[in-house]
Amino acid sequence: MRSGWVAIGVALLATGLSAQSPANPRSGYVGSQTCGGCHAISKKQQLSNHALSLRAPGDISEIYGSLPFQFQDRSSQAILTFRKNARNQLELEASKGGQRELLTLRWAFGSGVRGITPVGVRSDATIVESRLSWYPSEHAYSLTPGASKNDPQTAIESLGRTLSLEEAQQCFSCHTTDYTPGPSGPMLNEMGIHCERCHGPGLEHVRLMAGPAPPASGQDRKILNPARLKAFAQLEMCGACHGKPPRDTDLSALQFIEQTPQTARFPSRRLVLSRCFNESVDGLKCTLCHDPHINVSERRAQRDQPCIACHSERLRAKARTCPVQQSDCVSCHMPKERVMLNFEFTDHWIRVAWVKAPKGSK
Repeated sequence: MRSGWVAIGVALLATGLSAQSPANPRSGYVGSQTCGGCHAISKKQQLSNHALSLRAPGDISEIYGSLPFQFQDRSSQAILTFRKNARNQLELEASKGGQRELLTLRWAFGSGVRGITPVGVRSDATIVESRLSWYPSEHAYSLTPGASKNDPQTAIESLGRTLSLEEAQQCFSCHTTDYTPGPSGPMLNEMGIHCERCHGPGLEHVRLMAGPAPPASGQDRKILNPARLKAFAQLEMCGACHGKPPRDTDLSALQFIEQTPQTARFPSRRLVLSRCFNESVDGLKCTLCHDPHINVSERRAQRDQPCIACHSERLRAKARTCPVQQSDCVSCHMPKERVMLNFEFTDHWIRVAWVKAPKGSK
């Protein structure tokens, strides 16, 4: 590993990443490629849905493969058309009553597991969330979640929802790694969730580890390891994008979450309702079940293990075993909730939910 850090140090000098000229002077970020010089897990992370959470539309082949695409908006009676322009950019055109408006699409929100929502800029520099999103399950565009609540009257309104600068920055903040809020939006190398979004800026860490006396394991290495956080602190960190969890003294917030099934969209908020979380004495963390470097589906075979570890015969006195089955625990105890027309979310309120048991259970 020592040779790896030396190699990184040489690479930093070669690229001008010195004390006077860091990779990003305003922030201290070095980029995931630098992290990958010693941490192979970062290369896996680059393929994850986190990393794909914000991209340039031109990087998404399934969208370009469906162009041109035309959609008649029944609400506004406008004709919406996705196509490539002369500069090979994705654009959305809205035509209604002789009016014609264009939106140049610069960002694509979403990994594509559930959907992808393009966001663009009009000629007056206004940022607009496209009225249409791409849905892989349908292999077509349809209304963006929440768009049906709006009733556009003009061609320009039919393009989509106009975002204030604050709203746009809130969206970008959860879909970027190193982003300084501004009207121009994030740059290409900031898009998606990468190493330093969770571990913090890595410049000091890289310099320290490439130095003559790198600290040993367990010493301060100038980098955050979220896995070492306490359960609620880790939940708050993940909840910055997955739903801010209320503290146990915020009774009104807890009551609202419990009584509102739509909050299943926010796993960090629902988890605090679970006895498993509240009685596990800091044992149930996000990272116990989720490896943030890879996708949830890749750990499906292991996801029962944390449940069985507590609810085993050996611990029957403390935590009862399930009388129905010993596998696929989440299908009953974390059922999926359809909180949007096109989307289902796994409910992280772990409980005895009255749902039909899976086929083959005893």
